[in-house]
Amino acid sequence: MKLKSYIFQIALAAAGVGVLGACEDMLEPTSEYVMYDDDHLNSPSDTASSLIGLIYKLEAIGDRTNLLGEVRGDLVTVRNSADADLQDLADFNVTDENKYNDPRDYYAIINNCNYYITHADMNAYDNRGNQIFLKEMAQVKAIRAWTYLQLALAYGKVPFYTEPLLTEQDAEAIGTGTEARWGIEQICDYFIEDLTPYVDTDWPTLHTIGSNLLVSNCYFPVEVVLGDLYLWKATYSKNREDYRNAARCYWGWITAERNSGGVSKLRYRVLPASADWAVYSTNVGTIYEMRDNYSQLFPTNVEWTRNYTTTVSYYTSSQTTGSSISWSAVATTANNEIITIIPMDSASSQGYYNQVRGLYNSSMENGELNDFSITPSTRMFDISRSQVYCNVDRYGNVDSLVVSDNTSDAQHGDLRLNAIWNSGTFNTTTAGRPDQVTIQTLQKVNQRNIPVYRQSDVWLRLAEALNNGGFPRFAYAILATGIGTDVVNDSILAYCTKSDSAFISEMNTVDNIFSEYRPRTGTSTASFESGEYANNFGIHSRGCGFTEVSPFYAYPMVDSVDVNGNRINGYVGQSKAEWAQMNLEAEKLAVDSMIIEEMALETCFEGKRFYDLIRWAERYNKKEWVAGSVSKRDAESSSLYGKLMDKNNWFLKWNNQIGME
Repeated sequence: MKLKSYIFQIALAAAGVGVLGACEDMLEPTSEYVMYDDDHLNSPSDTASSLIGLIYKLEAIGDRTNLLGEVRGDLVTVRNSADADLQDLADFNVTDENKYNDPRDYYAIINNCNYYITHADMNAYDNRGNQIFLKEMAQVKAIRAWTYLQLALAYGKVPFYTEPLLTEQDAEAIGTGTEARWGIEQICDYFIEDLTPYVDTDWPTLHTIGSNLLVSNCYFPVEVVLGDLYLWKATYSKNREDYRNAARCYWGWITAERNSGGVSKLRYRVLPASADWAVYSTNVGTIYEMRDNYSQLFPTNVEWTRNYTTTVSYYTSSQTTGSSISWSAVATTANNEIITIIPMDSASSQGYYNQVRGLYNSSMENGELNDFSITPSTRMFDISRSQVYCNVDRYGNVDSLVVSDNTSDAQHGDLRLNAIWNSGTFNTTTAGRPDQVTIQTLQKVNQRNIPVYRQSDVWLRLAEALNNGGFPRFAYAILATGIGTDVVNDSILAYCTKSDSAFISEMNTVDNIFSEYRPRTGTSTASFESGEYANNFGIHSRGCGFTEVSPFYAYPMVDSVDVNGNRINGYVGQSKAEWAQMNLEAEKLAVDSMIIEEMALETCFEGKRFYDLIRWAERYNKKEWVAGSVSKRDAESSSLYGKLMDKNNWFLKWNNQIGME
């Protein structure tokens, strides 16, 4: 079957690429429409308005950017009160009629990008010899590559074309048979070549959309999209150099000096935003106060605070006691680390309002309480509370710290879930009858717009790329200690071969970039109290205390010596580098397990989890990564194991024209 049945409808929208709010009847194949002349997209105003139009077209897939990647994973549960389409998505029972299964919206974006790329005048130069539309072209190509990748991740195999479809004949020429569809690896190969020339291209100088949305917040970093393409390609090729190329791309973005409003911007780092226990001894017992600036990474339109008193039991390795304590969440300022968003409408009455926030959060509208549909899963709670919080007192003593609170399952182990999730059940009266209402707030997904990339995403994917590129100790440092000159010299380079050291030096460059990253030591009073001497720390520390000195989060392979300095690991006469190479595969596997667990803790509910599981399953040729994880989501999900051992069921399919089969 040809694409005529649906792509032709959206192909005609390409004629309106430069105009916001094009007439709806232009989407109908029988309607009349006016094509732009060939000289369209040859002036700065044309290309600028067309780019903004493309950014707005992303609204149509905003909700699915989160839901397709999260609801099918293992970290959330869809409640019985959710609508049937959402429940079917979670249960992998998606039909052609499911509202979340519509590839036409992706192809509308792709076709408009194709039109732009074909018609923008790339032979136009300014009086300094610079291509006038180079910056805009880089963004359009990045958006197209990212959209094609999302389409392939959702459907497995997709019809592929790069020319604008503007006539019925164009649409008829595109085949949709299984043999003609492109898979994820083919998509990556094509767009790696397509995007590479645009690395280091500056962003277009556009200003705001509406009253306050900066257009730059909607840009897709070419280096990050290219890193994703290399990372997925490496997953299938198993080629170490592909992983290293992914690392080069991510690191290039992290360390590039950005310029915003004429002010040079600091290189990206792991912001020291965390949820921590502060422990105070008083004459009425020990008081624990959760100091939280982690949740401030996810600002909402409504300010909220949490303060309550409860009776808790707690223990360290040295004592067990119980007392009545005051528990409070103390908010401090933290910079928003979101890099890219899909802008959504501001009111539910408008066309593309963010429905995701209402699915994860309770809300009031016209005096009525809107129930939430998605909640953290049992597996999410298990992963969170299985972590060990490491406390360091002002005397330098290191110990575990567990504070339990029967009112909150999240308040165990890692504190990030507790910082962003809040739930309570209240007695109320409905129509004169007593009732109970459960209210949930998930601050991470309670914004107007849909986040696509955060700085943490880039760092974690860098860790994944480095680990599988042969640098597990570098990957571990990103999780546990943060990057800095001392960390690299002592904990990474000492275990590298000469050729691998050259790669590390390539990342450092002549600018000695590593010296600009100063990790927290976790042992001095200054770094413990304020962190003023540190600008970078391990991602795991965002919820688990002082990971840089934690014996509970140690590197998984021990390079041991006896009291005389002799190795006692079973090998004799090897250097550190030789010993590390002998254990490299075991180290990579162990660190990979730490990385995907950290991704659960740091990027939960952001629409990435199911795709992360697929990547691990494909890397190790082990479908258990998907089937086993999702079937442990909650008690009701155990039946999904058999279904997900068939890889075809990982992907959506639509109308026999898109999908794996």
